[in-house]
Amino acid sequence: MGQSPHLTGVWFNQATGTEAIHVPYRGAGPAAIELVAGNIQYMWDNLTSGIQQIRAGRVRALAVSSADRNPQLPDVPAARETMPELAGFDVNTWFGIFLPAATPRPVAEAINKAMLDWQQTEDVKRRWAEMGGFALGGTMEEFAAFVNNEVAKWGAVIRKEGLQLEIG
Repeated sequence: MGQSPHLTGVWFNQATGTEAIHVPYRGAGPAAIELVAGNIQYMWDNLTSGIQQIRAGRVRALAVSSADRNPQLPDVPAARETMPELAGFDVNTWFGIFLPAATPRPVAEAINKAMLDWQQTEDVKRRWAEMGGFALGGTMEEFAAFVNNEVAKWGAVIRKEGLQLEIG
């Protein structure tokens, strides 16, 4: 619960006015087994974990949640292409590097440059393509703006749904 596949479904239902019962699994693997077996009707999954099931023909991709089609699945539309209610729908799994706020700027810039260089290596680009992903890069300020936008976007979805963090 609370991971991107769960919250993607919540946002989709909010945008389209549909309802679904969230069935929490202990990860994408067990959920995918239930989907292939026909015990659940659909699921949102990160493409990096689900693309092999799609390529093998065990599941059918109806849409990707990103703003644009994925180059690995060019015939699968972006969800926002399918309904006007989804015009703002844009969900991506992303990873980033965070440093303590007190890290000297030259150190942070050097790490950012090293990551940008690493992402441009053929091995890394090939591996991302195999998994249906791709690398993005930019300045530290661009990444901070992206993270702040993600916090605002998901905060609105969570508040609208009335979800609460349970600690116990």
